[in-house]
Amino acid sequence: MRYAFLSFVLLCCSQIFGQQVPALRPVSENGSTLSKYWKWHAGDNPQWALPTFDDQKWSDIQLDQSIHHLPQIRQAQLGWLRRPIRVNALLVNKPLCFYIRQAGAAEIYLDGKLLDTLGVVSSSPSQEVTYSITKVIPFSLPDTNQHTIAVRFSFSKGNFYYPGSNQETFTLKVFETQNLGSWIRKTSSRTSGFLFFSIGLFLVFSILHFLFYRSNRSKTVSLTLGFTMLTFALAFIAESLETQLQSSSHQQIGELTTFITFYLGVILINVSLYHYLHQPFRYFFFIQAILIAVSLVCMAMEVDVPYGLAVWPPFLLIFTDFIRVSILAERRKDSNAKVPIYSLVVAAGCLVLAIVFFVIAGAFVGFNNTQNGYVEFVVVIAMLLIFVMLFSIPVGLSFSLVREYSRTHQSLRKKIQELESLSAKSLAQEQEKQHILAVQNETLEKQVAERTTELKASIEHLKTTQDQLIQSEKLASLGELTAGIAHEIQNPLNFVNNFSEVSIELLKELHEIKEEKMAKGEGPKEDELEIELLGDIEQNLQKINHHGKRASSIVKGMLEHSRTGSGKKEPIDINTLADEYLRLAYHGLRAKDKCFNADFNLEAAENLPKINVVAQDISRVLLNLINNAFYAVQQKKAANLSHNYQPAVWVSTQYITDKNAADWVEIHVKDNGTGIPEEVQDKIFQPFFTTKPTGQGTGLGLSLAYDIVTKGHGGTLDVESRQGEGTEFIVKLPV
Repeated sequence: MRYAFLSFVLLCCSQIFGQQVPALRPVSENGSTLSKYWKWHAGDNPQWALPTFDDQKWSDIQLDQSIHHLPQIRQAQLGWLRRPIRVNALLVNKPLCFYIRQAGAAEIYLDGKLLDTLGVVSSSPSQEVTYSITKVIPFSLPDTNQHTIAVRFSFSKGNFYYPGSNQETFTLKVFETQNLGSWIRKTSSRTSGFLFFSIGLFLVFSILHFLFYRSNRSKTVSLTLGFTMLTFALAFIAESLETQLQSSSHQQIGELTTFITFYLGVILINVSLYHYLHQPFRYFFFIQAILIAVSLVCMAMEVDVPYGLAVWPPFLLIFTDFIRVSILAERRKDSNAKVPIYSLVVAAGCLVLAIVFFVIAGAFVGFNNTQNGYVEFVVVIAMLLIFVMLFSIPVGLSFSLVREYSRTHQSLRKKIQELESLSAKSLAQEQEKQHILAVQNETLEKQVAERTTELKASIEHLKTTQDQLIQSEKLASLGELTAGIAHEIQNPLNFVNNFSEVSIELLKELHEIKEEKMAKGEGPKEDELEIELLGDIEQNLQKINHHGKRASSIVKGMLEHSRTGSGKKEPIDINTLADEYLRLAYHGLRAKDKCFNADFNLEAAENLPKINVVAQDISRVLLNLINNAFYAVQQKKAANLSHNYQPAVWVSTQYITDKNAADWVEIHVKDNGTGIPEEVQDKIFQPFFTTKPTGQGTGLGLSLAYDIVTKGHGGTLDVESRQGEGTEFIVKLPV
């Protein structure tokens, strides 16, 4: 009975003292983690935040586990966490802060007062907003009494997580505000520096290996090493992003991505080794690849395998395979066989040293705070060793590839130097041959060009001569026909003209006799009628004679048109010819009309070369054009359209070279006469077309001139005219 009573007293005391948590002493530089004395209850009641609420019936909970190991929180989705807190006298009214990291959403209360909210707490996935970024909340306690921390926490079923996650559900640490900055600086420099340096280094090596593969596609090991380095870079990038993602689901995805890419990088290292040592992929490789995949699934799904068989056998098998493949390569006398062994030795040495330093760091933690500097130094060295271990195998392969490239480059350089010396000799010989060939080719090209030019000139001359001969034959045939017709018409015309003139003379005599009789009074009255009839017959005969003479002039023009001169071309001074026929045309018109006066001028080009033409034909052309010019100004003067009008005719010559480098002599015959209407300018070179009044032109002059210039001499005859202002004919003759 006595022992029973004593046991009851001890039990009551243990309950009383169990409610009193240890008081927080001055917090160390690394802070104090509040992982014990937490109680949990599902549901939602604002009264649970008050310090007076009795939570003795709530269930105890350990929060330093992942959400997968806390099914009560996962099933409830929303509930409350409570924990008492006390400080000793040295921390009363001192600035303190909570350092919180969680997976979910929470509202933090101290003695019923809301300190801060982390996301939006709700059991509805559509309303809940998780907040997984580290949060710092300042606070202070005014006394050494017991206070209450209450957390309204939610983790709805809409959030993603994988069972093997190592993220703690709710972590709360207490820091003195003055120590928080130095602790964050140390941890960030220890982790962030390592992460970002690894990312940069792996990315650089990845780019270099991809560039190596681009330059030499036969080296598939460069491609696999590039993907290996890229995979490790992605793993460290995902690791660095975990702490920056607010959503719990996103953070879980980032953590899982880090996990998968790291395992993939490990198997890619072995793939690179096989390519590097030209080892065929056989059953041993596929066994370890399957074991790595199984290990990844077991770790992600947290499959409980005894003795850690889900983790270390695959990696041990990979290390063994490294040694096996290296030995096989050594037997094949591969010069790169020892590189993987050296990398493994370095990795194993770094791993052993890192474990030793971590053990030393754990021993220092038990000492007082004066040893924290040593702990930090030892941890940094251990992490550097881990870093070297991770890099030793892929970087060792990379440096070996670089060395192989260097050896290949040196051998190629020697061969290139030999080839350059041989090429220099052959190049000198080839240049000498090329020079001889170039000289010969240049000589041949000049000869071919000269002969081609001569041949082209001969062909052109032959074509021109042939065209002129054909045209001469056509003109000769046409001339003979025209001359024959003209001669046949000329004979009856001569008879008509002669008999009309004789008849007129006889009628004049008869008329005179009748008039004498009438004057003497000897004739009857009927003689008056006869005299009148004789007058009418005389007028008719005069008209017959006039039109017969006009027909005769047409026949003469046709004879001139068909006349073929000697056809012999000779050098002629165009300036002299133009001056002679300009004066001849003017004085010829003055002989017919004594009242006509006009200005005329010759603008002769100096140093004009003589050209080969038929002098008789070109004279006929110039005379015809100048006569037409004087006729036009005479008609305008007779029309008396302007009192200030002064008739003028200009003849000019010039030497020109056209765009085809051909030389020409131009003769311009210009007047300020009546001009030619625009609608008939295209017809003036047609035979029998004339702009003169009826009876004053045959229409053969310009046609004859056009044929002489274009067909007889290979030139051109153009006209520019404005009605009422004047006309200009342009004759172009080839030099």
